[in-house]
Amino acid sequence: MMNKEDFARYLETQAKLKPYSIGRYAGAIDTISSELEGYGLEDKNLYNLNDSTFIDVILSNPEFIKKNNKGNRMYSTAFKHFKRYIEHSNARGFQAELLKEELDFEQYLHKKPDKDNIRNIVDKPIEKPTHKSVSNRKVWYRDPRYASEAVAYANYLCEVNNQHQHFISKFNQRNYVEAHHLIPIAFQEHFDFSLDIHANIVSLCLICHKKLHYGLLEEKKEVLKSLFSSRSDRLKASGINISLEELFSYYKDNYWRWMSCLIT
Repeated sequence: MMNKEDFARYLETQAKLKPYSIGRYAGAIDTISSELEGYGLEDKNLYNLNDSTFIDVILSNPEFIKKNNKGNRMYSTAFKHFKRYIEHSNARGFQAELLKEELDFEQYLHKKPDKDNIRNIVDKPIEKPTHKSVSNRKVWYRDPRYASEAVAYANYLCEVNNQHQHFISKFNQRNYVEAHHLIPIAFQEHFDFSLDIHANIVSLCLICHKKLHYGLLEEKKEVLKSLFSSRSDRLKASGINISLEELFSYYKDNYWRWMSCLIT
């Protein structure tokens, strides 16, 4: 939770400022907070902000500019730090929410899926999943049942190479594999239908899975080519039209940038 003490710790640990500067900038935020109405702005507790764009409104306010110029621009410098602090706090809260979501998701993957559901998998367009907003970002809901059924449908083998068998899972006594959305759900808004579907969830050994998240792009491409070749028809049947080059483009950025939108 944001507060003056947390902002001071941020200035010390992240901005690497000296105690004198920390005290001045933390005090500057308090001062401006108490004067917002005098600037004709909405009276807000700045430590309750989750959208840093309000800082830009303050910085462009004529009355604030006058005060800032008299103070040798100390206030604007304080707010530049404060804006980064808000964004840092949002990211920190977002990552905590993602971790919780991931842990909740993983626990369901250990449950054995219904055999009838696996036999009756049909690829067809499904409406987009719901999402929730966390720190002004979307976290798309994933149904863990689909992931559990997808890896079971693949007979708990790696879909890149079924000889990739590293160890037996203690949860189901089968070859250990992980579920991965081939088209990351971070890009759900690019598509008219859901990406959280059997056709888009692949079963991977832990090495191939980590390679897609952390490997060099050229190495990722070899894995993606193999998976796309086996899934392109199923994706089309599910209303998902994408080329191999488009798929490559979603993997060009570092994996953790995907997290600005959701969990994969």
